[in-house]
Amino acid sequence: MCSATAPSLRELHHTYASQGLTVVGMYHHKEDAPLLPGEYASYIESYGFDFPVARNPDWTTLKTWWLRGHERDFTSVSFLLDRAGRVRGIHKGGRFAPGGDDDAAVKHGVEVLLAERRAITPGT
Repeated sequence: MCSATAPSLRELHHTYASQGLTVVGMYHHKEDAPLLPGEYASYIESYGFDFPVARNPDWTTLKTWWLRGHERDFTSVSFLLDRAGRVRGIHKGGRFAPGGDDDAAVKHGVEVLLAERRAITPGT
């Protein structure tokens, strides 16, 4: 989660949750000092997130999905997963603001995935 993506994530949640989109944020503590009690909740509140936000204190998820073996310009990244859990789109971090080209591309990706109404069965 970062301030550059927060407005778009909130908008995606509010626009598409009723159609089946689930937005899940991931918090990676970037400060040298340890995370203080209540600080995590304060971050969530300050970004105005009313969707689930997981904590990843040792960055395991981000390293596995995004950073391991690659130089990246940003530690923030957004993944679009389909109903079967397959990654179908990636926004590589940086500015992701409502109304921008990146925002339009992600919304298009979400709409494509939401339109896929066929049932996904295990193993397919």
